[in-house]
Parts: sequence; C-alpha cells; structure tokens
Amino acid sequence: MGKIKMGGNSTMEFEPDYYEFHITVSVISGASGNAVSKGRTRTEEILRQLRDKLGIDINTVILKDEKTNALYNRKDGYRFEKQFYFCYKASNLITENIVSILEKMSDVEYKVEFKLENEPEKEQLVLSSAVNNAKEKAEQLATALGSNINGFEEIKYKFSENSNNDIDLCDIFCAFADEGVSESLASDLKNPKIKISKAVEIIWLTD
Repeated sequence: MGKIKMGGNSTMEFEPDYYEFHITVSVISGASGNAVSKGRTRTEEILRQLRDKLGIDINTVILKDEKTNALYNRKDGYRFEKQFYFCYKASNLITENIVSILEKMSDVEYKVEFKLENEPEKEQLVLSSAVNNAKEKAEQLATALGSNINGFEEIKYKFSENSNNDIDLCDIFCAFADEGVSESLASDLKNPKIKISKAVEIIWLTD
C-alpha cells in the first residue's frame, strides 16, 4: 500500500439570482436637529418616489442603520446618515430605473450587491469538482506507477465563513410594477458573474 498527496481546485462562475440595492441618505448641517430633519425628509422623498414610480412594496425595504454624528473636523457640524436596502430578481433594467430616480436627488449614495440563491449548494458543487480534480490527478499518477486509488487517508480544506445562509427569496423581493418601466442601453448589459473557487489537499491510498 502506498500514498499519494495531491491538491485539487475548481472555479465556477454563476449569474446572480438577485440584487441587493443599498441606499444611504447622508445630510450635513450645522445643527444636529436640522441634519436629522433634512435627512428624514430626503428619506421620505426617496421612498415615495420608489413606491409611486416603480411600485416598490415599502414593507420589503429593510432598515440597515441610522445615526447622527458630530463632525469634529468641521465647526458645529453634524451628519445624519440612514441606510436601507431592498432586493429584487437580477435585472439591470430595474437597477437603471432606480438610479434614474436617485440621480435627481442630492444627499444620497447607493451601491448594488450581487447575490446567489442557495449559495451553499453552489459551493458544494464547486467543492465536489475540486475533490474530483484532485482524484483525477492522483489516479493518473497512480496508473503511471502501476497502482490504483482505493481510498483516502486525509483531506485538508478551509471552510469559508462568508457564505450566505440559504434564504427564501420570495419573502424579500420587492414587488415592482411592470408597466411604465423604461428601457435603456445600460439595461441590456449582461449580468455580472459571481466566481466561487475551492481548493483541497488529499492524501490518497493506493494498492
């Protein structure tokens, strides 16, 4: 009986299943109360526009953070900041229409995050591919030595701590109205790819 130590790796690309659209309202004023008042007014304006023009169900918008801080590098300055986000099926058309609303407003920032449905299942698929890659290379080497792989002794693999938990997307999708949504060239861009990579190191047993 012998041993073959062999590493394997695999990388796969997946199209996102849904987008998370994050909005930050940030208002600076000399008085804290004024910053809060202006920030709350801006937030209401944004939410009203998203509801009335795109048909977003406001009940699906999730509050992430809200705070008012003193700006020590500015005399008597305060910043009000409110962050919230919502999710929808991956669609550049929807994204472009959201941006078309926000671009007409001040004191607002945004970013889009691309997410996978059932990410643990996709990671398992890539991991299985990495193991098979290691096994195929070990089998090639074993055959060259006149042996066969008949099991394994040890496997080294570092689990990712950043994987998303599986979630029910139907509970978080915003309800968008289909009518009145304008198209643009940017909305025809291809969706981005989400890359998942896995690597393993296995000690295989040979006869």
